[in-house]
This record gives sequence, structure tokens and C-alpha cells, in this order.
Amino acid sequence: MRRFTKTAHCRSGVHCRTCRDREGGRRWRRSIAAHFEVPGGIADFPCPRGRPWGWRPPDRGLGDTVERVLSAMGVGPAYKRLHRRLTGRPCGCAKRRDKLNRLMPYPRDD
Repeated sequence: MRRFTKTAHCRSGVHCRTCRDREGGRRWRRSIAAHFEVPGGIADFPCPRGRPWGWRPPDRGLGDTVERVLSAMGVGPAYKRLHRRLTGRPCGCAKRRDKLNRLMPYPRDD
């Protein structure tokens, strides 16, 4: 079985936000553990990059900040569930977040 930590997805960090969400990311980690070899062989595996539970990457732009604030207030998740229930389609929040990030990016510290 292929090791997840050796895949481009794990090395690039694109899934870190989901992976390091202890409760919210458990379902995602279980699906990864079903298809890949993960550290420790358990769904709540330690991060090979040493990131703690609850780790979030820095905001890339205004879209990330808006998403974080709305999620903290509980508005974001509630809206997503309601929109899906009423229309049967995803809300498109990720597209709006990415568009705002492109229009108003934050300076990088590279």
C-alpha cells in the first residue's frame, strides 16, 4: 500500500487544514487511511510535518479572512447546510473565497 505522506497532496500541504481539524477532519482521515498507509495506522494519525491539531495556514487574502470570521460566528456552516437543503447544490463559497483571495491578496512573507 502506498504511503500517504509520500504523495504530492501531503507534501504540498493542500489538505493540512482538513487533516489537522481533529473532529471535522476525522471522516476525511478515515477515507485516506482506507486507501493509503498512514502514520501509526490509525485515522487520528500524527502529522508528518509536525503540525498540531487545529493548525490552520495563514490567510492568503480577504476571502480566507471572511470565511474564518463567518465560520467562527457559525454563519458559514449553517448557510452551507441550508443552501444545500434548499437547492440540492453546493453553495459556491469556495469559488467566492478564491475569487476574493485573487482580488485582494495579502502580502506574503517569503
